[in-house]
Amino acid sequence: MRRPLPPLNALRAFEAVARLHSVTLAADELHVTHGAVSHQIKTLEAALGISLFHRDRRQLRLNQTGLVYSRQVREALRLLSESTLKLGLPSVEGRLHVSCPPTLATKWLAYQLRTFRAAFPDIDLTVVPRNLDDEEVATGDYDVAVVYGNGEWERRQVQLLANFDMTPVCHPRFFEASDQPHQVNELRGGWLLHEDAGGNWKRWLATVGASVNNLGRGTHLLGAHLTLESAAAGFGVALGDRIVCAQDFARGNLVRLFEAEVPAPQAYYLVCAPHRVDEPRILLFCDWIQARIEHTLGRNGNAPVRRTDLQ
Repeated sequence: MRRPLPPLNALRAFEAVARLHSVTLAADELHVTHGAVSHQIKTLEAALGISLFHRDRRQLRLNQTGLVYSRQVREALRLLSESTLKLGLPSVEGRLHVSCPPTLATKWLAYQLRTFRAAFPDIDLTVVPRNLDDEEVATGDYDVAVVYGNGEWERRQVQLLANFDMTPVCHPRFFEASDQPHQVNELRGGWLLHEDAGGNWKRWLATVGASVNNLGRGTHLLGAHLTLESAAAGFGVALGDRIVCAQDFARGNLVRLFEAEVPAPQAYYLVCAPHRVDEPRILLFCDWIQARIEHTLGRNGNAPVRRTDLQ
């Protein structure tokens, strides 16, 4: 006899809690109450006849069964969403011009494009790696843009794509065993790679309540892509995140140095002209990139932290 499927709402609630590591954040995303999400989790566990979480007074943590199941549920929901979307739209073809921040384009988007072509073979993309300023957001020659900023652009349709957290990253063998810092205060200024004049590291350290001697030292590379590539090559410690570092985490070129993470001061947004928001090509691309971002963040929910026993 075929085992009955769990309720879809329960699966959606479970996937959100597993991805966001928080019942409260999942409730906010799903626009329901904290109690409703908790009820859906209990409903799912009852339907499956197994526990998916470790429970204590302070937090809800996935157990091993829950971790494996969450990945499978996330992929199943993604496929269901894509299939439903394509079912409801006419055949879509033509060229779509996309603007994207250079680091996100080269370090992440380039590795996702194969899945876009597989899903939408009749849409041809032109991707322009560019950091748009406010005037370019308002008047730029693009169909849809991914923009890093505060989300406040007049005369534009704006949708949040992703918030993300920053954390120090380095090559797993950058440190000799004797130099390995065990806490943030043990970092040295000469190890740091700066993508700007030093403001990002100052803000990150201030947020975690740490200080570093000789913070003005280190290498200024003036660009996140160059900074992260240098860190992956074993040159120093950069600030990275789970999106743009996804490929380097997977390949073992980068690891997180500490558990500490700090929210980025701004976020990624999807932007287009208001009168074009319902165009099929734009709609498909926005839904696709949102799903790929969520897939990446879910897959890297436990990105590796450097161990002190690496030699």
